Amino acid sequence: MQRYFIEEIDNGRPIFSKEQTHHIVNVMRMKSGDRITIVYQNESFLCELENNNPLSMKIIEKLNEDHELHNDVTLLYCLPKGEKLELVVQKATELGVNEIILVQSERCIAKITKENKDKKLLRLNKIALEASEQSKRTKVPLIKEVISYKELSKFHFDHQFIAYENEGDLSFKAHIEAIKENESIGILIGSEGGFSPSEVEKAKEAGYISVSLGKRILRSETAVFYALSTIGFVLENK
Repeated sequence: MQRYFIEEIDNGRPIFSKEQTHHIVNVMRMKSGDRITIVYQNESFLCELENNNPLSMKIIEKLNEDHELHNDVTLLYCLPKGEKLELVVQKATELGVNEIILVQSERCIAKITKENKDKKLLRLNKIALEASEQSKRTKVPLIKEVISYKELSKFHFDHQFIAYENEGDLSFKAHIEAIKENESIGILIGSEGGFSPSEVEKAKEAGYISVSLGKRILRSETAVFYALSTIGFVLENK
């Protein structure tokens, strides 16, 4: 069933954007009686199409869905090269993150400049929206920050981790098991070159715990999937 995030409901009827209206009417070619799910203010509703010219939907019932993690997880991701960032945003959304903060670290090859920042963030937020619809989420992760590494200390979470390939402690799962419901989590993942020793020390000074993601060296994007999958699996099976 198609799913759309909307920003307004008027007299019990959802108000769709031009792009959503085009998708419903011209792409999906929905007819009277067809049903969709809408998400409004983090709540989902079943809707039925009354008319498609002009488009009119009525809300049938509120749905009781539970597709979200019960902890806010923020991914702090150092910019990778190529098109990996779009893949990471898509999969991180599917894996339940609440927010993605992009970080320019010492070994980042890719850069987001002031000139292309707005266009890039618009594209990434659209990917997050589509991934939220596909994975039946009731939240769309925010991607609004591109920060320098020294700005890490501006952000605080109940539990803060930095994934470091030279960390010998393999107790990442144990750290996650100790997290209580509703406590926030920040996980910092490096780009292709990883972190320099001085960056790891700076993160520790900011309250981050250095953790290993296993015995093998992972690619940057794989590290994201591994870390978020571990967090989701452990938290959802406590």
